[in-house]
Amino acid sequence: MAEKRQHQRIRCAEKCLLYYADSRYSGAIMNISITGVLVKLNDFTPVNVTTGDTCSLILSNDPATSFCRYKGKITRVNSYGLGVEILEHEF
Repeated sequence: MAEKRQHQRIRCAEKCLLYYADSRYSGAIMNISITGVLVKLNDFTPVNVTTGDTCSLILSNDPATSFCRYKGKITRVNSYGLGVEILEHEF
């Protein structure tokens, strides 16, 4: 199967917080590129998550120490995690 990604992914396991549907979830970014991330969340069951839904993400497990918040769109949902396209960032 041919690779469809336009940008190279970098593997990592950095802590993050994902804000979705008025809730906050802790987890880790499993890989990242210029345009997106794969997020594995702790204690999260993607029952009512739909591709195209919006969310936001910080690259830290402590919102007080994070200098940037990313707005995103969920592009993939499976048992491994959520694929999130990065739309914009705020400082």
